Amino acid sequence: MNNLVSSISNMKYFVLFAVFLNLSCSSVGPQHFRLKTNVNDNVGVLGDTVYYEIINPKNHAINNISFALNGTTITNNYAVISDLGKHLLTANFFSGDSKIVLEQTIDVFAEEAPEIYSYELINTYPHDPDAYTQGLEFYNGYLYESTGQYGNSSLRKIDFTTGEVLDKLELDASFFGEGLSFVNDQLVQLTWKENIGFVYNPDDFTLINSFEYGKSKEGWGLCADKNNLYKTDGTEKLWTLDPETFKEKDFVEILTHNKYINKVNELEYVDGLVYANTYQFNKEVVVIIHPQSGVVEGVVDFSGLKDKVTKHNRLDVFNGIAYHPERNTFFVTGKYWDKLFEVKIIKKN
Repeated sequence: MNNLVSSISNMKYFVLFAVFLNLSCSSVGPQHFRLKTNVNDNVGVLGDTVYYEIINPKNHAINNISFALNGTTITNNYAVISDLGKHLLTANFFSGDSKIVLEQTIDVFAEEAPEIYSYELINTYPHDPDAYTQGLEFYNGYLYESTGQYGNSSLRKIDFTTGEVLDKLELDASFFGEGLSFVNDQLVQLTWKENIGFVYNPDDFTLINSFEYGKSKEGWGLCADKNNLYKTDGTEKLWTLDPETFKEKDFVEILTHNKYINKVNELEYVDGLVYANTYQFNKEVVVIIHPQSGVVEGVVDFSGLKDKVTKHNRLDVFNGIAYHPERNTFFVTGKYWDKLFEVKIIKKN
């Protein structure tokens, strides 16, 4: 009798295990499929025609399939790459009761490597060594500077020839000051992680307005042309903002011929191009970006300038670039640097 009970009990466990094994084997997931394209190593070229297919080695049933590129449904079995940057190809379908989503990223970089530039040092001026420089720009002959650090952020109007601070607004300790620029004769200053920008009267620093960021959650660099503001957020994205509403309109990805460039910091717009510091230690570099495409067309090597600055414990990275239109020169400095350098950018031999 005991043997019979034991046999029945073992049979129950065997049946339950068989059912579990059958369910496990019949479960279909994304790991059973692969989204394949004709793009080698998933790095394409502008104008490429991308063909794609779902690899289904076990011939699972597939139904209700749809494809999309960057969120837009594709009705053909191919897509044409018309923009630089990251492109997300997505396949959605059902296999049995399982909804399957497959994704494949295709990167499209610039066709040519950036040109390399150097600089000619024209003049050296004093700069406040207690200024953690974030934004720098000339307006009506005066140099304006935004400084950072919680509890020590400020907005300044400066006589660049002497380094004298003519006017200063200290930000509340809850704000970390970032990039600044001018649009429609108004001064615009970003904050870092506080998701807010401020709009001032540049003559007396009276607050006119404020605005919240959209998808660009952080504030880094800022510059402007006649029609747009350009903003970075620490990622590889260069955002375009409406100069009236400060709403985000679009973005491009900052890239070279072989990689994306993030941590793009202080910005300056000159003759259709954006000159930008990169926030990297031990590299005094400015990248020259085409704002409509995101392509880095040039890299300026500013090595050697930091060696001319007085050494102290808080000395930090190269940051701050401003163009003086009447002098046709650039002014550059760094965080806690005691010198402001006037330079000309020249092609490197």
